[in-house]
Amino acid sequence: MDNIFHKKDLIYTIAKEQSFSKAAQILFIAQPSLSLIVKNLEQQLGIPLFDRSCKPIRLTEAGEAYIRAVEQIQSIEHTYQEYILALNNLETGSLRVGSNQLLSSLVLPKYISAFVQNYPKVQLSLIDANSTTLENQITSGSLDLVIDNSELSEELFERKYLTSEYLLLAVPAQFAVNEHCKEYALTYQDILENRHTAELAPVPLAHFADTPFILMNRNNDTRKQTNAIFQEVDFEPRVLFEMDRLTNLYSYIEQGTAASLVSDTLVRNIRGMNQENILFYPLPTQHKSRNIYAYYKKNKYCTKAMSTLIKDLEGLY
Repeated sequence: MDNIFHKKDLIYTIAKEQSFSKAAQILFIAQPSLSLIVKNLEQQLGIPLFDRSCKPIRLTEAGEAYIRAVEQIQSIEHTYQEYILALNNLETGSLRVGSNQLLSSLVLPKYISAFVQNYPKVQLSLIDANSTTLENQITSGSLDLVIDNSELSEELFERKYLTSEYLLLAVPAQFAVNEHCKEYALTYQDILENRHTAELAPVPLAHFADTPFILMNRNNDTRKQTNAIFQEVDFEPRVLFEMDRLTNLYSYIEQGTAASLVSDTLVRNIRGMNQENILFYPLPTQHKSRNIYAYYKKNKYCTKAMSTLIKDLEGLY
């Protein structure tokens, strides 16, 4: 049986007006054509919808049941239209966002807080994890959006560029090695003023052959980039130990324990430390910068909630 509600609006108008001729005028359709449509539907059903023996015409028992069904369909359609309107106005819906620990703890909070305040009816969930876990979760559909500085597959994911970040050599200011590298040194204020993003002479890492280093663990993306930098210039650091969190590592630099490679994202956003205790050096390698992207799966509809948060994050910092 074909869709018996395909012409439901015509039938509903006839029932409301109790007249084929009045309904035809309202619907801007010729009365014979309207009558033929109804006749074809009644033949399909095997039972009349209207009692034409009286004036005005009346619904049969089957016709009344048909109209009740039409009203239920209209109610469902209206409810769905209201839902879509609310979804597009960010008055409902959900958004699942993942990011690495550094961005989650230091950069995203102000943007997420603003989003929650502006769109309190959107159910927001957040996780922080390493890049491998984030990629697995967005691939499986557990996450809608990933904000990360790793390179995910362009075949599988759409990505929106947010900003670039730079790795720097961070050295306790009290270390004697700084006396030999004065011409390359940058201060915390220099980082805030973006001097490190210009084409500066890189510091020769050979000066730091005897300097103790603390590095991130080997599964961390910053560590992988650090290794690439060291390998490119054939530098073997003297590693004291490894850590899982960049914020903890940075505390050891500020306390004068060791040097390390850190991102300007960390330097700009960390609080509660005396950054005058640290000097920064530009690095001699193409691996010193990387991009931060918002990722979502290809062929996945980018909802209004997703596109709004991405727009808020453009020009991160």
